[in-house]
Amino acid sequence: LPAGLALGIVDGVLGGAVLPTLALWLIVTLGIALVTTLVLAATVALWGRGWIRRSLQRLRDDRALDRRVCAGLLAGIVATTIGAVALGQAADVLIGDYRNELGGWFEIGAFGSLLGMFALGVIAYVGLRKLLLAVGSASAFGPALVLLVWVLASVSLLGFVWIALHGFRGPEPVVAIMLIPVGATLLALVASGPLDRLRERIPRRGTIVLASALVAIALPFIALGMTPSEATAHAVEAKSRIGGDMLRLLRSQLDDDEDGYTAFFRGADCDDANADVHPGAKEVPGNGLDDNCIGGDAVLPPPPSPPTPVKAIEARHNLIVLFVDSLRFDRIGASGYKRDGKTLTPRLDAFAKESVVFRSAYAQAPATLRSAPSFLGSRYPSQLTVDRQFADYTVVSDDNVLLFEVLSAAGIATMGLTSHFYFCDPVRVPDDCKGFARARHSNILQGALEWDNSGAVDIAPSNHDIAGPRIVDKTIARFERMAASGERFAMLVHLFDPHSTYMKHDDWPITESGERGLAQKYDYEIAYEDRQIGRLLDALEQTKLASNTIVVLVSDHGEAFGVHTMDKERLFFHGHSLYRELLHVPLIFRVPGIAPREVSDVVELVDMAPTIVALLGTAPDRSWIGRDLSPLLRGEAASKKPAYAELVPAPWWNHEAKGMISEDGKKHIIFVDGRWELYDLELDPEERKNVIRSDPDAAKLKEQLLRW
Repeated sequence: LPAGLALGIVDGVLGGAVLPTLALWLIVTLGIALVTTLVLAATVALWGRGWIRRSLQRLRDDRALDRRVCAGLLAGIVATTIGAVALGQAADVLIGDYRNELGGWFEIGAFGSLLGMFALGVIAYVGLRKLLLAVGSASAFGPALVLLVWVLASVSLLGFVWIALHGFRGPEPVVAIMLIPVGATLLALVASGPLDRLRERIPRRGTIVLASALVAIALPFIALGMTPSEATAHAVEAKSRIGGDMLRLLRSQLDDDEDGYTAFFRGADCDDANADVHPGAKEVPGNGLDDNCIGGDAVLPPPPSPPTPVKAIEARHNLIVLFVDSLRFDRIGASGYKRDGKTLTPRLDAFAKESVVFRSAYAQAPATLRSAPSFLGSRYPSQLTVDRQFADYTVVSDDNVLLFEVLSAAGIATMGLTSHFYFCDPVRVPDDCKGFARARHSNILQGALEWDNSGAVDIAPSNHDIAGPRIVDKTIARFERMAASGERFAMLVHLFDPHSTYMKHDDWPITESGERGLAQKYDYEIAYEDRQIGRLLDALEQTKLASNTIVVLVSDHGEAFGVHTMDKERLFFHGHSLYRELLHVPLIFRVPGIAPREVSDVVELVDMAPTIVALLGTAPDRSWIGRDLSPLLRGEAASKKPAYAELVPAPWWNHEAKGMISEDGKKHIIFVDGRWELYDLELDPEERKNVIRSDPDAAKLKEQLLRW
């Protein structure tokens, strides 16, 4: 108990929530104490009382045994330390490759390292035993006992130093918890040795121990039974080394209505007696229930006002949507970004100078399977009908109206040119993706008269596939055919290469390693894709299609590089959060007859489809919620509007979030897993400091997001 108490107090003080953090540590401590008591009772039954003292006395009396034990302890320290350092270095080098084949090699390497540690330990043991046998006795207690105390003291001291410096953020929770038996053993040795006489003088030791145990049992019920403040709950979950894991475990056992959510310790379930009410439920306006536990019962919205008429482009333009996967806006030269003093995207930059660039365009989801249907169907992710909302891969239902359905109904030849498993459609194209272990069916092809997904590979090989050249080759061939036929067309071209895993290219050698190398690989993937985009733009000019073709460049989401954490896990790649790094993407329109300009207004990707159909002279579908941006394209004023986004829970990442970029683009508010975050994008563009409790606009922004 003293060891767990000390660790809990340190963790609680550093995290800012002493009482509930201490209560969680006491739960763990009591569990370890119970197991230890049972083990000790069993050993006493087997070997009799006093077996520990007899064992220590035997070490004093048997010099050879003492040296063997001492050598074994030292060998274990040497082997474990070297193995841990080696694994840490390997993890740092391979951090960018866990999604591809190197992840498997890392697991093999981890197993191999265990064998290596064992072999190293045996070698160290043999050498150390011979060395120690040649050394005289170090003390009356025997060197093995002295070494044991020294090891435990060193581990405990290093553990507390680490806690003081890092606040329990370095080792895994199990490593932190292991400090309990280490500290307890150290205290027991000290109490039985140097402090033995003092211990014997303490009156009523049994009563004190019993009272301490009762307090330790009662404290968790008291401290965790109360509803904490939002700040306290966040401190325990995010800052305590064991808090997040322990709360998840307890919440999974205290879900009264078994709907996957609980009210325990400020859990997100606002009615733990009703399985239909929880944060994952769909809000039903006007039913008297706060179905999704956010902001009370939703009010029935007023009927929408008729759309403002806009002047459509009269020319019979074609359309090309260049859909570049995983491209952050702040990584293209048009945003001002440079690496080693030069832009990575000269062709895209030149294209931007001929176009209207929306500098504050935001995706509505942080991953392709939610974002692409959203911007093609001009609806927020949770508004789209899919086969299953809680799924890693969803199938978009036919009752959604996607962009190509509207354009094909207007007599425009619609087609897609892709080469990726996401666009497999074994229903519409039976021969598509044959031989895959499990062909995905996103049903994203709705409305396309033709779709060429040739060359697509299955999920595992796609992680190290360089698809750009073959997609561009077949797209250029299609340009030539369309130029010869003169048929009006709308085309979507998907360029996948910036997506992880990031591949190496000969013209861009990687000179960094670890996390810096990961970011460099991503940048050079963008540089490689820029060259492919240049080939497409050149082909448009050569086929004389550029003069009457609208080109829209868009991305579905960005990428993360460890700036943020969730559940103490640093966030890399995408799909896991709503931070700006995953939502701020390029949206660039090159429209014949419209002058190039930069637009600073906040816009959403759901606005893309309504804008396209307006430019092509047709009407948007009634189900679409995006707005037509063509007034902004022409340099006209438009009403300001915030940008919203959603993180929909899935089996691989069971977290839920909603977020909003304020209409002036200066603030970003997020509601994730029942807690609020707010960032000032002008002062803190990387969103490192949560100002939800200090920003004067927090209440207004909360209300605005809740209304949405």
